[in-house]
Amino acid sequence: MSFAALNNPMLVAAGGLGGCAILPVLTNLVQSGSISWTVLKTANVVSYAMNVIAVSRPGRIDGQAQQEGTGNEMEQLSPGRNGRTLVAPSGWAFAIWGPIFLGELVFVTTQLVLPETAPIAPLLKKITAPFVMAQYFQTLWTAAFRPKYKGNLMWISTGLLGATSYSLSKAHAQIVATPKPYNPLQYILYFLPMTLHFGWTTAATLVNVNGAVSMSSYSAKVVRWVGHASVLTASALGIYISIQRSAPVYGGVIVWALSAVADGMKQRVKTTEKEDSSRVGVDGALCQQQLSTFGALACGAASLFTAISLYA
Repeated sequence: MSFAALNNPMLVAAGGLGGCAILPVLTNLVQSGSISWTVLKTANVVSYAMNVIAVSRPGRIDGQAQQEGTGNEMEQLSPGRNGRTLVAPSGWAFAIWGPIFLGELVFVTTQLVLPETAPIAPLLKKITAPFVMAQYFQTLWTAAFRPKYKGNLMWISTGLLGATSYSLSKAHAQIVATPKPYNPLQYILYFLPMTLHFGWTTAATLVNVNGAVSMSSYSAKVVRWVGHASVLTASALGIYISIQRSAPVYGGVIVWALSAVADGMKQRVKTTEKEDSSRVGVDGALCQQQLSTFGALACGAASLFTAISLYA
């Protein structure tokens, strides 16, 4: 039986719900010391490898060509003239996956040689359960973000991305807790990639929400207001988490995402200036560009303020 044959929406959704139930149980098992250090390190490697293999499999929506006139899902989710969503980042934004995957490869590789007596080992134990489950949820997302998941089924991929971000938020909360048992080099090796991953999946969840709304039969007004609300939500999260958790990197990732949305809407406005301004994907595009720009600036200011406060 092929993997494609196993890709059933209800099975994938059930896997996601099961993962949500497993996360607190796994966290408690790790905290109680019921799982050995060797098993935890191995779980990090295996879950990461599972995600990389899943991501490399062809057929996802984001692997489709974006050429105008194809009419496929990716064209409708793109910032191009025929795009329907108002949260459509420019293509350059997705380059962030490179440092995320490479950084997490360094993490899962280098942690293998760490002894349990290392000062940083207790923190690595605390983040293992949410890290492993984030990889699991993203693996399921690669199964759900495919053309066969049409209509309301697209909400399955949205929920899985949200679960990925939630799990990484749990790991991030441990990373920023005080006292911090790591130096700057260890932060770069072990925790920077996870922080990038957390920030980007936060933004990607909102992208997926808007994709699900815009690909359904909702009116241009609904698509517009969901898009605006998503940008405001991303901005608020970027500012709040940057300051509340003293996490300038997270805020920086949100700046990256909002800047990409602003650039995407700039393209949309330019290519549709002679078209019906009330149609889905055009209605509210200029306002979305302005909101995204303002949000990026506000998050950037919060991130810069936090960085200065940390290192001044």
